[in-house]
Amino acid sequence: MRRIFLLLLICSFAIHKSFGQFTTDEITYGNRIDLENSNSWAVAAGFSNFIMHGDMRSIGTSDDTNYLNFGAYAYVDKMFNPLLGLELKASFSKISGGAQYFSDVYELLYVPNTVIRDDMKFEGVAYGAELNLIFSFTNLYQKNANKWNAAGYFGIGYHQYNSALYQKLADGSYEKLPGADFGTNPARNSVSQASSIYLSAQLGVKRRINKRIDLEFRTGMYFNYEDHLDAAISNKQDWETFFVTSLGVVVKLGKKKVFTIWGDENKGGKEFKVVDTDKDGVMDQLDIEPNTPAGVMVYGNGKAVDSDKDGLADYKDKCPLEYGPISNEGCPLNIDSDGDGVMDGKDLCPTTPGTIENRGCPKQEAAKPDNINQQIALLATSIYFDTNSDKIKSISLSNIDKIVSLMKKVPNVKFVIEGHTDNRNSDRYNLYLSQRRAASVRKYMIRQGIPADRLQSKGYGESRPKFSNENAGGRQLNRRVEITPVDSFD
Repeated sequence: MRRIFLLLLICSFAIHKSFGQFTTDEITYGNRIDLENSNSWAVAAGFSNFIMHGDMRSIGTSDDTNYLNFGAYAYVDKMFNPLLGLELKASFSKISGGAQYFSDVYELLYVPNTVIRDDMKFEGVAYGAELNLIFSFTNLYQKNANKWNAAGYFGIGYHQYNSALYQKLADGSYEKLPGADFGTNPARNSVSQASSIYLSAQLGVKRRINKRIDLEFRTGMYFNYEDHLDAAISNKQDWETFFVTSLGVVVKLGKKKVFTIWGDENKGGKEFKVVDTDKDGVMDQLDIEPNTPAGVMVYGNGKAVDSDKDGLADYKDKCPLEYGPISNEGCPLNIDSDGDGVMDGKDLCPTTPGTIENRGCPKQEAAKPDNINQQIALLATSIYFDTNSDKIKSISLSNIDKIVSLMKKVPNVKFVIEGHTDNRNSDRYNLYLSQRRAASVRKYMIRQGIPADRLQSKGYGESRPKFSNENAGGRQLNRRVEITPVDSFD
């Protein structure tokens, strides 16, 4: 979100250069303001409407039903200057929606033999909190006090929800779909409710009523980190988004006559300036390192780039692309802890002897399998996915095709496809990712002609490591798919 903010900031500066009072190294806020003698705190409350846009939709459903999801919110905000502030917001809302046209081609994951049908809907409630950066667009060029102020809000939030999926019965009533409920669906992370973090980008407009009260209209787009806000999990789309529109009343706190975003009509204050001392594109108010040398690349917060994450900025690092201690000027120490001829800085398994061609890790057993099941197990070790995704890499499809050919030679054997991860990210995220990846392999095999009743997919996340997760090599080996024959499914 920092990068989005900076892009908007830079674009705004460029667009409004002819209107504002600033040069290339300094921006002057048009209204005069005495920051020390202005009110900078405010509270607000109001009503909102939630619109789902995921596997299920609140508008544009197959039965032409539009679901109204009203809620409420309250927030407190603090303006540091006329341009920048922070907001802490709490919200509560009903959430609901129905299926979109042509959704019946998408299978509901973890609900056997079920697709998203036109007679399905979801319902629930959600409540959460978010922290937003406030950026006043109006005050980039405003020269005279007025009654309107437009601002952008960019933030991160967390919410919990108890959404459930329902199917319509012959008599017109609805019943809960058991396979998509919390207790029976392994991707729903709690027996009572699910949760997720989200990112948001919002646009708000305030209308000043008097020195104490403002009216505010706001609309925003939200990106949910999980795929179960609408209780339906499928391969229909990767991003689960929702929109929130709100209308509320803002009460400005404090005893002063001036509020920070509106300026001083009496022109008694000083001009507020936005300065970028080191000219790295990040204003000093947001710059963690406001005095970086000229030409040094920085992150969105003004901190100098550290490509190898060794704690030493690239412009000070003699080996900027190799991890090394600060005491050695950022270069790796020439130490070979396991004595395998590969220095620790380049050894994927620094504490386990390995081979140079395998980058310091032990060479995997290359014995030729003596039966079909062993051949399948070996081929499964070469199934790879896009990062943080269940999309199978194209280089792996030929190996899966070979597995399918072998499975067709033993038509009476059933197989379990297991997904495993390393220990990076949260337990819940890893479990869900491994389940999705195993399900993705199963789905591909079914399309290639293996009967669905011969295959079962399971995900175990990080719970069954075969190697140490303390180094890159071990983590790489723990990110795997295993395919094993079984007599029957659980």
